[in-house]
Amino acid sequence: MVLALHTVSGQVADVSPKMLEHPHFKNYLVPVEEGRKPFHPDMYKGGTVEEKARTGFLDRFKKLEDDEVAVEDETHIEEED
Repeated sequence: MVLALHTVSGQVADVSPKMLEHPHFKNYLVPVEEGRKPFHPDMYKGGTVEEKARTGFLDRFKKLEDDEVAVEDETHIEEED
């Protein structure tokens, strides 16, 4: 099973991996990381996966690939002796 966000309701549930490829449901389901909580209905605006991708909303749900490394922005200042 895969944890997925339903982009219309904002709810999160375990679904079969095949559901993510289904002709209808692939427009409304997005895989998310374990521990993701559902959105509060009053604070969530629903839409399709395509609509959410256009607004950049889905960027926060992308997982890093195993070979990718998250790099934080740091400024290094070298001190002169």
